[in-house]
Amino acid sequence: MKTKKEVFMNIILPIMTGAVIYYIISPDVVFVQRIDAFIGTGMHAGEQAARNDVTVLIRNYLPDILWAYALTFSILFVTGNNTAHLRGTFLTAASFSTVMEILQLTPLVKGTFDVADIIVEVVAELVAVFIIKAQQGGRIT
Repeated sequence: MKTKKEVFMNIILPIMTGAVIYYIISPDVVFVQRIDAFIGTGMHAGEQAARNDVTVLIRNYLPDILWAYALTFSILFVTGNNTAHLRGTFLTAASFSTVMEILQLTPLVKGTFDVADIIVEVVAELVAVFIIKAQQGGRIT
């Protein structure tokens, strides 16, 4: 990633999009409740929309996918955009997201452990690696 546009498109935009999805669909999430307390109101989808099967899938997985994608690009950015070490970038991102999910089994991290979350996050991180490599051209090393 060499430009501000690439940072915006691959890190900031996915994180913000996931946050907006959580905010609209998930009034029970801790950070959403804190935002509501700060602004004094909530702008959330209705109860019926929250029960819709498509909405449930979007709520449960799309923010995780976006977060994992942005995590991979963030690690690449922080480590100096060294695409020669994409395998390490992927392993770091996959390990971090897996550990964060496992921590939800403990009282340290509030959340609900879900193996499917790990799977979709690892797939998103893998997709990010292939996008990075496609932009650079060549094999993943």
